[in-house]
Amino acid sequence: MALILPEGYEDLDRGSVRVVAARLDLEEMTGLLCGADRDEAGEVVSGGRGGTRRVVLPGGRAVYVRHYLRGGMMRFLSRDLYLARPARPLRELAVTHYARASGCPVPQVLAVCVEEAGMFYRGWMVTGELEGTRPLFDLFASADEAGRKKLLRAAGRAIRCLHDAGVYHPDLTGQNLLVDRDGEAWVIDFDRAWLGRPNVTRHADAARDRFWRSMVKLSAAAGMALDGEQRRWLEWGYRG
Repeated sequence: MALILPEGYEDLDRGSVRVVAARLDLEEMTGLLCGADRDEAGEVVSGGRGGTRRVVLPGGRAVYVRHYLRGGMMRFLSRDLYLARPARPLRELAVTHYARASGCPVPQVLAVCVEEAGMFYRGWMVTGELEGTRPLFDLFASADEAGRKKLLRAAGRAIRCLHDAGVYHPDLTGQNLLVDRDGEAWVIDFDRAWLGRPNVTRHADAARDRFWRSMVKLSAAAGMALDGEQRRWLEWGYRG
């Protein structure tokens, strides 16, 4: 199944390597994603599967380059090779762009790259930096009760914005929601996200439950306990 590129993006096919990038960034992104050091440039960002690096481009702009890596048991068979089509970077580009165009708090995708390897492919994605943001749980762990209430309500608002747009993110965690200096939450990592009808109850409930399980697990690891009252703060933000 082919995907229609979002408006404003161009496709550069170099045989086994395909780069799709925002029109004004195509040349720079091609140089970054086709370079021999694309997996070595910049500094590794903590969290996730170790495939994301923060790279400062020659003009001073910072971007995040993510190499798609497998998790779970599959990582022992193949660390970065995928088979299913359409390629995951192209799907994530389409969903993230749609969410952003719908007014949701998500980063801008600058480019994706798909490198064919026989029947398989490897993938990369470049997103713009969300300046001044930190993982929601990092802030939550050090906040007082009032601060935690604000953080969970901000998370609820961000998640509701996605569902109003028909975007469902099945892997929401306390680490892939980021919070900016104004206290608003941003959602990242749409690798497994998909589009559907807005506000389908079972999908919306599953997404919030997934986020809450992550917060409970992270809190337990940090020696904290969450309760029903704190879950209600999330729901207040979600319900508006």
